[in-house]
Amino acid sequence: MSRNMRYEKCFVAYLDILGFKEKVRETEESPELLKELTDTLKINSPFTQSSGKKTTVEGKLDIRSFFFSDSFAFMMKVEKKNLPHLFLIVRYLHDVLLKNGLCLRGAVVIGKMYWPKDGENILVGPAMIEAHKLESEVAIYPRIVISQKLHEYIDGDRNIKTWSEDGKIPLSEFIKRDKDGVYFFDVLNQNITRKKGEDIIHENGVFSIVWDHNRESNYEQVIIYVNDIIGKHIKDENELVRQKYEWLKTYLEESRGKAP
Repeated sequence: MSRNMRYEKCFVAYLDILGFKEKVRETEESPELLKELTDTLKINSPFTQSSGKKTTVEGKLDIRSFFFSDSFAFMMKVEKKNLPHLFLIVRYLHDVLLKNGLCLRGAVVIGKMYWPKDGENILVGPAMIEAHKLESEVAIYPRIVISQKLHEYIDGDRNIKTWSEDGKIPLSEFIKRDKDGVYFFDVLNQNITRKKGEDIIHENGVFSIVWDHNRESNYEQVIIYVNDIIGKHIKDENELVRQKYEWLKTYLEESRGKAP
């Protein structure tokens, strides 16, 4: 290994599709469900087929994207301007999968990673190990947890904004502390921008998530998707499965201001 090789400080999002194994089992007897699932998984294509670039109004940002089976991973170098874009990607994937009856569970962390060159499909570093551990052992429910170090980074700088309607709300306002003390991305927050007709485009090796600011919010439609998923799974015979969607039901009620 070259002596010049070293880790870079990065933001890492590791995301897993909940209920993927069950969904695959269902497709064995249904070609229609198989097509639906494969069409859903094509959401990874604009990310993984890009040349590691995301288009923004300020220019192009470097990002590395990975997809394997039922998991996604995204990595950006630690710069304040990058973090809102990483959370936008997470929110977009979250909504697209909800539309197809699937939930995300995951973790977003800050730490050291090897930064692969264009064309290298290498994902290695302590931050990835931490993200995987948080997703598999701490997240438990359909939530995207935020590591303690990343929470401190975000909470310490209210100049890090996110995709709110007025563009002025600090990202820290979209990080919520759960009853078990775990911080997670408040992805159902009503102040997050999500417009009807938003889309991801891939052109000349670069991807971008786009929407028309004049269109209506897609929030209520997202809530319909969440309610449909809850209704399908909350009476599952498996207690562990039920607990996940009972959590989601409680979180939804809190987000809507309807919690007891």
